[in-house]
Amino acid sequence: MKSLKSVILFIGLIAWGNMVIAQIEEPQTRSYSGEAVELWKSGAYAEAAEAFKLAAEKISPKNDKARQKKAYYTYMSGRCYELLRDYPSAEQQFEKAILLKYQEWEPEVYMQLAETEMAQCKHAEAKENYQKYLKLNPSSEIAKTRIASCDFYAENTANPTKHLLTNVTKLNTNSYDYATVMDSRGKEMYFTSSRSGSNGEGADPITGENYMDLWVSKIDRNGNWGQPTPMSAPVNSSQNEGTMCFDSRGKTLWFTRCPSEPNMQLGCDIFMATQKGDNWNEPKRLELKDHDSTNVGHPCVSPDGKTLIFASNMAGGFGGVDLWMSTYDKRSDSWSLPINLGAEINTAQNDMFPTWGPNGELFYSSNGLVGMGGLDIYKATQVGEEMKWENPTNLGAPMNSCRDDYHIIFTESGKVERGYISSNRNGSKGEHSQDIWDFYLPPILIDVLILVSDQEEGYPIEGAKVKLVGSAGSSYDLVTDASGQINLGEKPDATRFVEPGETWTLEVEGMEKVYLGAKDNFTTMDIETNTRIIRDLKVLNIKKPLRLPEVRYALGKADLLVDTTNADPNLRINSKDSLNYLYDLMTENPNLIVELISHTDCRGSDVANKKLSQQRAESCVNYLVNEKGIPLERLIPKGLGETTPATIKDVSESGDTTELLLDCNMITKLQRSEPEKFEYYHQLNRRTECVILSFDYVPQTDATENGTGN
Repeated sequence: MKSLKSVILFIGLIAWGNMVIAQIEEPQTRSYSGEAVELWKSGAYAEAAEAFKLAAEKISPKNDKARQKKAYYTYMSGRCYELLRDYPSAEQQFEKAILLKYQEWEPEVYMQLAETEMAQCKHAEAKENYQKYLKLNPSSEIAKTRIASCDFYAENTANPTKHLLTNVTKLNTNSYDYATVMDSRGKEMYFTSSRSGSNGEGADPITGENYMDLWVSKIDRNGNWGQPTPMSAPVNSSQNEGTMCFDSRGKTLWFTRCPSEPNMQLGCDIFMATQKGDNWNEPKRLELKDHDSTNVGHPCVSPDGKTLIFASNMAGGFGGVDLWMSTYDKRSDSWSLPINLGAEINTAQNDMFPTWGPNGELFYSSNGLVGMGGLDIYKATQVGEEMKWENPTNLGAPMNSCRDDYHIIFTESGKVERGYISSNRNGSKGEHSQDIWDFYLPPILIDVLILVSDQEEGYPIEGAKVKLVGSAGSSYDLVTDASGQINLGEKPDATRFVEPGETWTLEVEGMEKVYLGAKDNFTTMDIETNTRIIRDLKVLNIKKPLRLPEVRYALGKADLLVDTTNADPNLRINSKDSLNYLYDLMTENPNLIVELISHTDCRGSDVANKKLSQQRAESCVNYLVNEKGIPLERLIPKGLGETTPATIKDVSESGDTTELLLDCNMITKLQRSEPEKFEYYHQLNRRTECVILSFDYVPQTDATENGTGN
């Protein structure tokens, strides 16, 4: 069989077909003289598919033996179409085989039907058939994995990553174009292709395509692709060449070559060539495999060129094609005995197309793990500095699809990702072609608008100095414009002021004798889409009294009003919580000395109200000193009685806003006509305000350090 050889070289024919074939036994009535079987055995699947189909059509299912034979031919036709990636034709043949009850002899038909359905993104139908197969074969781990994959597909297509994928139409043809490699300068793209112009004569009997060669396209200054040309001899030959890699200097090349000799079972090999001027020396075959018929290929070399990871079906693996590793010994000029990468990486199915990641990760493709369908690309993390990897993680949609996705390379990594994958997903150039796709993960763009305005009046503050500091070390000194704004987006060097994944602090510097400073913070840790962040910082004008929020008193009382029993949370009162606003302000500004000014409404005598207001101011001071720990010398209580009524903003029916002075005459007139407003206005006059007296207070610890303490 040649299909194992094919999977090492290209993705068109998957090795798992061979594993299934080994399990199939032809019905006892079967004659081996048919042309279809010979074509199948020779690997000519395109011709074998039609021959099996024709053989089935000529049989009338008049009895069980005839029905079994017809079903067998139908099933084998489906297998050929499946290996050729003609999934609709394969699905049709498998469904016909099931109608002929082939599952009574071979339950595998349910598995094969489900595989072709999954490859067409029909995951709901595929799940049903995987379940039917699992019912007949309860120990099948791959069926369980595939059922989980159907659910995984639904979840990931509903929540894709932000990657953008585009078919590289300038490089792709209707043939096979895949497995890209960029040269060390980023000026040339190498890839495998079966397009016309290859060195091999005629068509490969397995694929019906031209023989594979390594091709190169040069990139001009404007990033345009040049016309691809095949690499010259001695790299390309009349055989199949493909899946290559360079060392970090681009001076050594490793690639796969698959010989095709009549009547000989010769497996694929990895060859190595070194550069000589503008040409390459004669490639040398690496002694890696245990038998001539064993296949090795898909070379992936560490940047230093001393560790080689590759795909092989050699003995000692976990099944199908595994990833193996060999290291180079300079003294003996040889590669070590290959070591299997182990169960952390390999599965009982196929694991192949390894590539080295930007940070030492191992990227590879597998159809043995939970995935989207077909081959998916996985990222495994490196274990410390060891040549060992673990925790393969599916890249998800859209990097993976329901078809075959494999061989990833990065041309840029970090917060922005760029690179190439190979895939036969929907949108590929040919009906059954393998294409090169570029991917791009755009950066998450975060714009920040900072507003600085007066807390009481709301007008913008021009010229306010703002310091922005990020947890990753970024720091910016900024100034508001005439509209009190700072707009942060892209910097002159095309980077961003604010990046995802950080926490940020904002601080507005105080303006001496005008405004107190202000602080704020925000995070970009969980931002996954382009976002505009608005931070509105209010600064206090120290020339105006600051009315403390919701510090209330009962009529004729000086105690801080606390009533948290009301069923309506909006009517609950906790004046102590309101005074915590002043506590925070004084904690953030430890040099402030403030005056607490309390008032009464106009009911009662002037003398009584003067005394009551003083008691109210002292109640506020006592709370802040005894319960919150503010030094007494920073707080000056002062009672003004009823002498200074409050002023509020009043909105008329026309929408005009005027200032309304809550004097005693105006309020008294409302006692009978609007009693609720009468009580409300009196409550607004029973208030406590704050005036900043100075910035002269020196905290006790500072005074002691300066030698001024007692």
